Amino acid sequence: MPAIDRNLAFLFLLNTIVAVYWNMMTTLIPLYIRSLNASVFQVSLVLFIGGLASTATMLPSGILSDRYGRKTLIILSILCLLLSPILYINARSWQETIAYNILASVAFSMFIPARTAMIADHVKPASLATAFGLMNLAWPIGGIAGPLIGGVIADNYGWSGFFYVLPVIVALALVLSLFLGKTEAVEDATMKEEGSLTRSIVLTLTVFLLLHILGNTARGIMGTIFPFYLTEIFHKSKTEVGVFFSAGFGLATLIAQIPSGLLADKVGRKKAMLYSIFPIPFFSFLFSLSDDYVIMLLIYMAISSLWSATWPASSAYLIDLSSASKKGFMMGARLTAVRLGFTIGPFIGGFIWDTFDIAASFYMVTAIFVGSLVFAFLLKE
Repeated sequence: MPAIDRNLAFLFLLNTIVAVYWNMMTTLIPLYIRSLNASVFQVSLVLFIGGLASTATMLPSGILSDRYGRKTLIILSILCLLLSPILYINARSWQETIAYNILASVAFSMFIPARTAMIADHVKPASLATAFGLMNLAWPIGGIAGPLIGGVIADNYGWSGFFYVLPVIVALALVLSLFLGKTEAVEDATMKEEGSLTRSIVLTLTVFLLLHILGNTARGIMGTIFPFYLTEIFHKSKTEVGVFFSAGFGLATLIAQIPSGLLADKVGRKKAMLYSIFPIPFFSFLFSLSDDYVIMLLIYMAISSLWSATWPASSAYLIDLSSASKKGFMMGARLTAVRLGFTIGPFIGGFIWDTFDIAASFYMVTAIFVGSLVFAFLLKE
C-alpha cells in the first residue's frame, strides 16, 4: 500500500475513534451537567463558554498545523481529550464543569484543522470533495455509535462508568496517532505569495464564514434543546436519547457524505451547497407543527443529512481558494465559523427554552437557516 494511502487509512481510523468519543460527550454531557442541579440556561452557559474557547483556538490551531506539522497538533489534541473525562468524574457542581468543557473544546479545535489539512495535503484538487466525503464517513460512524454506546453505559453503569469508558476509547486514538506520517506545510516564498489573501478572496471568505456561522448557530440550538426535549417532554431515557441522535445525526450524515462529495466535484462547490441548504428551512419549520416523536426524528434526520451534505463541498471550496502554505489557515477559518455557530447556538437555545416555549426555538432555527441560505446564494462559484 502506498505511503499516502496508509497515512489516510490510519487518519480515518483515528478520526472514527475521536468521532465516537466526541459524540458520546456532546450528546450526554448536557444531561450530566443538568444532573448537577443546573438549569437548562446554566447548561447552555457552560457549553457557550467552552464554545468561546474552542472558537478562539480554532484558527491559531490551523496556523500551528501549517508551521509545526499536522501530526504534532493531532497528538497534542488527543492527549487533552484523554484528560478531560478524568476530570469530569470528580465534578461536584455544574460550575466545575466549565473548565473541563473548555479543555475538551480546545482539544477538539486542535484536532479538526490539522486533520482536514492533512487530507488536503494528499489529494488532488479535482477529486478533493469526493475525498472529503469519504474521509467524513468517520463522523457519522461515530455519530451512530457514540450516542448509543454512551446512553447505554450511562443508564446501566451511571455517570462514573460513562467517564471511565471515555479515556479507554480515546487512548486507542492516541496509539493510532503515533503511526501517522508527518506532513509538513510547504515553506516556499512563491507559494506564500500565491496564497496571499486578495480583496476578492477576503470578500468571498467573509460571505462563506457568515453562511457557516448562521447554519451552525441553528444546529447548535437544535443540539442543545433536543436532549431536554426528549427527556422532559417525551420522557425518554438516556439510551433512547442516544438512539435518537445515532439515527438523527449519525445515520443521516452517513447517507449523505459520499453522494455529496461526488456531487460537489461534478456540479461545483457552490451549487452543491445551495442544493443542500435550500430545503432545510422548510424542514425546520415542520418541527413547530408536530409533537410526534417519530416525525420529529425523521425531520431531524432530514436536516442533519442535508446540512452534512455541505461539508465536502465547503471544505473543497476553501482549499480551492488556498495554496499549500495556507491550507491549515483556511481550514481553521472555516472551523472557527463552525465553532462560533455552535457557541452562540446553545446560549440562544437555553435562553429561549427557559424564557419562551419550544415552538419559539423552532421558529428561531428556521429564521437562522433562511439567513444561511441567503449567504449561500451570494457566494461566488
